[in-house]
Amino acid sequence: MGLHLRQVLSHFVSAHSEHAIVLDVTAAGWDTDNGASRVPIHITGKTIDGITVDRIEFVASDGSGINLTQGVYTLEAAGSPIAADGTIYQIPCTSATLVLDDAFAMSETIDLAELAEQDSILTFCPIDAADVTNDEIYDAALLAMTYRGSDAPDVAALCQAAINRRDGASTSGNAFESCGEIQIN
Repeated sequence: MGLHLRQVLSHFVSAHSEHAIVLDVTAAGWDTDNGASRVPIHITGKTIDGITVDRIEFVASDGSGINLTQGVYTLEAAGSPIAADGTIYQIPCTSATLVLDDAFAMSETIDLAELAEQDSILTFCPIDAADVTNDEIYDAALLAMTYRGSDAPDVAALCQAAINRRDGASTSGNAFESCGEIQIN
């Protein structure tokens, strides 16, 4: 095999190897190791081959959970995680644009916190328990249920914890008692 062909193949393999992306997510009381749901991240963009990407991936408390090949992507929070105690968070409106190119070594792990323009893109602020709405609980639970990893949380228990937390702080007395339409399969 000629030197040029080896270089072309090497470049192709490098461009199509996956990079583990590590996000810096801050959310008081949120820990996936203790049963919280992962943070849903909406990823849009194009791969180096021009393939459109529009999907949701889920990030653990250590920032892991996303793998991308070379391309240009925008990452933003798709919703709130649910902490083990039922905390629901405001969804940050910030986003990060990530350009993965030959500047990164093949299969290199990329920590967005180490890239100056990407620092602390995802800071989730807890919503006061008494102010959490049925829709916020429902939306967070629906997203949590779409994660199918081996470490997927007990979404029904998280939903109930969110309801109980809200009920404990609420003085209105009209909080709903169950997750209603949410079905755990």
